[in-house]
Amino acid sequence: MRKALCAASLVILMGISSVNILLACGDKFLVSSRGTRYQQAPAVRKPAAILIYTNPASEVLKALAGVPVDATLRSVGYRPTTVSTPAEFEKALSHGGWDLILVGLADAEAVSKRALSNAGVLPVVVNATVAEMKQTKKQYPVVLKAPTKSQTFLAAVDEALAYRPKDQAKASKSAI
Repeated sequence: MRKALCAASLVILMGISSVNILLACGDKFLVSSRGTRYQQAPAVRKPAAILIYTNPASEVLKALAGVPVDATLRSVGYRPTTVSTPAEFEKALSHGGWDLILVGLADAEAVSKRALSNAGVLPVVVNATVAEMKQTKKQYPVVLKAPTKSQTFLAAVDEALAYRPKDQAKASKSAI
């Protein structure tokens, strides 16, 4: 009986002493649940030039219609350039200096095969089957599956920039 009374008293004492709310003057700011923020740290981004090819024949324009692409990329320090015709795209590629090229899946294969392009390629895939997604992910380290939201789009761009070819990443570091 004495052991049960002692155990019950100990449980009650522990329950009373574990209350985090303190009523003293400055101690109320020391409550453990009020001061800790469990959020992801913001990503460290370096300036990058991004070429976006919205080919009328591909579904990229429809896929990114719900995302303010230019405003989203500029707000975090990227320099996006959007081209819509094959002639403009070829001209922009010939100028070079791109860190990332965002294109539709059909155009991604042609861009990644070009010897002049050392930039990373981020293909946009719309309504793909599971088998098509597996095959695309084997070819490209990062794939943007549409439809998408601004945060998902930005996360895919950040990840694609992290996976770009090593010689291009070194070249942009030495240019800065």
